[in-house]
Amino acid sequence: MSSSASSEESQNSYAKQTSSPTSAPTGTGTTPSKVNHQDASMELKDMASGSESVKGAIPLGENIMQVARIGEVSVMQKLFDTKKFNASYKDDEGITPLHWAAINNQYAMCKFLLDSGADVNAKGGESVATPAMWAAQRCHYYVVNLLLQHGADPLLTDVQGYNILHLATIDGNAFLLVLLLHQEIPVDVVDQQGHTGLMWAAYKGYPTCVDLFLRWGANANAIDESGLAPLHWALVKGSLPCILKLLEYGADRFTKTRDGKTPATVAGEMNTLRVWYRALDECGYDFDGNLRILPFGLTSYARNKNVMSKFFFLWPFVIVFAAVWILSSMAIYVALPMMLISVFALHWVAQKVASRGPSEFRILQKTPYLSGVFAGSLFWVGIRYVLSVLPGGF
Repeated sequence: MSSSASSEESQNSYAKQTSSPTSAPTGTGTTPSKVNHQDASMELKDMASGSESVKGAIPLGENIMQVARIGEVSVMQKLFDTKKFNASYKDDEGITPLHWAAINNQYAMCKFLLDSGADVNAKGGESVATPAMWAAQRCHYYVVNLLLQHGADPLLTDVQGYNILHLATIDGNAFLLVLLLHQEIPVDVVDQQGHTGLMWAAYKGYPTCVDLFLRWGANANAIDESGLAPLHWALVKGSLPCILKLLEYGADRFTKTRDGKTPATVAGEMNTLRVWYRALDECGYDFDGNLRILPFGLTSYARNKNVMSKFFFLWPFVIVFAAVWILSSMAIYVALPMMLISVFALHWVAQKVASRGPSEFRILQKTPYLSGVFAGSLFWVGIRYVLSVLPGGF
């Protein structure tokens, strides 16, 4: 508990040194919009308390916000028929019924309000956010999709400068990110302090979101106003999968902030140096970040995915041949230990090669290695059958 607390304190301290709390992926920045769960609950509580204060004076059927929140479409229709309210109604903070329907995942109510002429891009509340932003904060995928289909602008920002892509990233909703990235939102769109979605995903420690952004073409070496790159933010959190993914996509291992801090310096300050060294080792670099040089000019081959894939498929052919040849050529009490030693030695070679290859080949089970074992066994059995068994049948 004490180490966890010190790590959290160091993260917050580092964030304060690099930028203000409301301007960077730091403690309060992790819930950047005023429409987060806590504030939404506060607004819901305010509405509930407001309803209690007038209970008995205003029936539920005349409280348009409450009706929108609970999704009573028939009651809302009656309110519109009486001409007391319409779909464009706003309270003193600019909040519309569509906001409350969206944040409470009332799909049918949202569709009814939109069909009735509700402004899909109306901004309201302390966060000055749109209904789509409210829905995104609660990860309501289908409601966000509905709002986008009815013209919601994904590039609109709230009072803190976050658009819906940033809000979805902060919540780590990969499915929602895919939906939003298909709306032609620039993948590297920044907030007021120059933070991209990739930086937020790296800081929050969401490897799936990091991978998604990078596959979508996000700049792995983009920098914010403080000169921090996504790799710096990943090291603040200390997420190994995020760091590995950034290194795989070419993140600069020596990039410096405006204060001259390299990723290694940041890792040392955030007590994530062990994670940084492990990531470097798994990606084939030494602790200084330099590429390991293999003997006999094998470095370029070890980093080539096509070459490595073929190696891992064909190497088991050698292992199976060696095992069968030893068993068939020596006495059993000598052959068995010799075979085991040979197989383990050749398997160790495969593991060492994997440790120097591309990051996705670090685990042998993720390579064609096991397929090669099966194919190699069939191959040598077939060869034996053709050369020895089959001729003896004639």
